[in-house]
Amino acid sequence: MTRSEGSPDRLIGGKIRLLKRIGRGGMGDVWVARNEATQAELAVKTLHRSERSALHDERFRREARLSATISHRHVVRVFDLVDEEDGTLGLVMELLRGSTLEDAMRDRGPFTPAQAVAVALPVLSAMHHVHQKGIVHRDVKPANVFFAVEPDGHVIPKVLDFGIAKLPAAGSALTVDGSVLGTPHYMSPEQIRGQADIDGRSDMFSFAVLLYEMLTGIRVFQRDSAAASLAAVLEHEVDPDPRIEPRMWIAIARALAKRPYERYASCAELAAALESAVGASDEELAQALQELRPRGDASSTSSTSASSIVVSTVHPAPAVRPPRTIAIAVGAAIVAALFAVGLTLVLTRPAPPVSAASPPDVSALAPPPGVAAAPAAPGSAAAPGSAAAGPDAEGPAVNVASAAGETVPATRDAPPSAGRPSATAKRPPAERKVTKPPKPSGVATTPGF
Repeated sequence: MTRSEGSPDRLIGGKIRLLKRIGRGGMGDVWVARNEATQAELAVKTLHRSERSALHDERFRREARLSATISHRHVVRVFDLVDEEDGTLGLVMELLRGSTLEDAMRDRGPFTPAQAVAVALPVLSAMHHVHQKGIVHRDVKPANVFFAVEPDGHVIPKVLDFGIAKLPAAGSALTVDGSVLGTPHYMSPEQIRGQADIDGRSDMFSFAVLLYEMLTGIRVFQRDSAAASLAAVLEHEVDPDPRIEPRMWIAIARALAKRPYERYASCAELAAALESAVGASDEELAQALQELRPRGDASSTSSTSASSIVVSTVHPAPAVRPPRTIAIAVGAAIVAALFAVGLTLVLTRPAPPVSAASPPDVSALAPPPGVAAAPAAPGSAAAPGSAAAGPDAEGPAVNVASAAGETVPATRDAPPSAGRPSATAKRPPAERKVTKPPKPSGVATTPGF
């Protein structure tokens, strides 16, 4: 009986037996496997035969070739590529016991400076080694940093998943497919723009975003959509966070520069700056790293639960809009927001102040002939909103100056000119003219407004 590709206890490559599925991605599965010849436990990442293209197959083979050239303690080891006649592709790699940095941040919250630097130094060492070979990872994020726990309990951070890495002098055929490769809120500006000449400083920017998240618990560029996250990476300037020590922030801020030439020349330089900023000894950093050991780890026993075994998985590249479309969408949103604010100001502007006296009663309240109008007694109450209202009177702080919505400061606190008699007092009562207050202008509410 022939077993399907998704069934356990299946033999591939003549000697690799798939035992248990421990992960599933958009294009493939991850298995615990065993080498029947040596009885060694392995991890195998397989591609589904259905719903995959020649482009996916070539990326998978390229990951195997690329990973085989990397020999570093803090990079997951790849042993072999299985390519069977029936179309099955399998990447055979070391089996890691532990959990990801993403799991650790979710369980523990923000790290201390010593813990963050203890993670940063080995990861940056691995990235520097990779960059020296002309390889750019292009997907540095918490899910691709793994806390591998060795049998003696020692924690070793490892970099995973070179599935979308850029090879030295690689052609553009594997990247120009109508989408941007990477995770939007961790991508560098030059990666978003699709520049062909990106180098290791792109990974440095992504790791600086990750380092900021380790120290604060905030994904600084994450927004509600992939397009908005990409726009934030391109335009948003990151402000200092009080939870990040000043010396540490200086190093992170330089690595977060929008232009590659403003960052450190290499990940080794960033690592040296972070180590100097934290001021901890090697022993203190080693202890801080051990504090991040996955909780409930069962790596010291022969039986390990599936939840504690995690290796790199296959994820489809998210399809996002090109930067030009993003810029147009952001501009349209800003114009719409400004229009809404202007409309709100027009609809909510206060009506012009109305005289406290009622026109029909003015003649009745006029003083007898020959008697001058008495000035208002100090401290007497004035009508709210009138020109005589004092500085503590209720009412708007600004008056509407024109129908266009222009505002000017209120002048209700200006004192009358000294020594100048009131025009109302000089005019005889018979000559006074009653002027009706202007009616408040209505606001059009028809659809054509």
